[in-house]
Amino acid sequence: MQKKLVCCLSVIFLVFNSCSNEEYYHSENAILPKTLKTIYPTSPSENYDTNFIYDGNKIVSITNKNGKRDYKYDGSHIVKERVYSFYKGEETKSYETLYTYENDKLKTVAKFVNGTVIRYIYNYNNDGSITKETYDLEIDTWEETKRTGKDVITIIDGNIMKSEYNWEDGYDVISVVNYEYDTNKNAFKNIKGLNLLLDQYSFDYEINMSSNNNMSRYYVKNIQGPSSNIIFEPHAFRMEYKYNKKGYPIKKTTYDYYTERIIEIVEYMY
Repeated sequence: MQKKLVCCLSVIFLVFNSCSNEEYYHSENAILPKTLKTIYPTSPSENYDTNFIYDGNKIVSITNKNGKRDYKYDGSHIVKERVYSFYKGEETKSYETLYTYENDKLKTVAKFVNGTVIRYIYNYNNDGSITKETYDLEIDTWEETKRTGKDVITIIDGNIMKSEYNWEDGYDVISVVNYEYDTNKNAFKNIKGLNLLLDQYSFDYEINMSSNNNMSRYYVKNIQGPSSNIIFEPHAFRMEYKYNKKGYPIKKTTYDYYTERIIEIVEYMY
């Protein structure tokens, strides 16, 4: 009798523990940013709110005073994004982006802007890096021209750590961008499919929306060859965060790395 009671209690514990884990998983997935308040301390008239609408944990639209973005999914993948701008109360379509995938990884991106098409192809290398090729498509003839510039992206633990862009012929410049992150949860990590968009996704100053963690610093280094005569200004930012009890950011302050001037403040509402 005692053995039966122990077995029964063990089964109840396992069922309870399983349910608790499932509830926790779903509650974590339900944590999604509903509103972002962007604040400019030196230009308060430019402050604005950004509102997010979801279907479950799929993004449906993002809207603020600057414009609107609509999304379409195929299963768990974002396959289309339409961007609209607002001007004098009227909504105008700015561009449309189509995404395709291979083996659950981003493969191609086609961006339609003002009658032109820019296409990106992502190739996944054995060393873990990703090479991005860029093509210009002529709509009238459907002929493509490959740009000579090359972009190589390095991702570690779901975060873009480095982006190296070798400029096109005639410039003799390589731009290297290094990114640093904290260990806390990105506010957007539960939006389905967003993590697959790599470097293709940014929204205003939210440049790390597809990363697992929160960007704490990024800086740009331009390596110039003997034929380059471009003058570059130092370019680096650092970010400080405040978090809620679940480890999601509720406030981000972005500073110019060199002057310590506050660029902007973003407050997150879930």
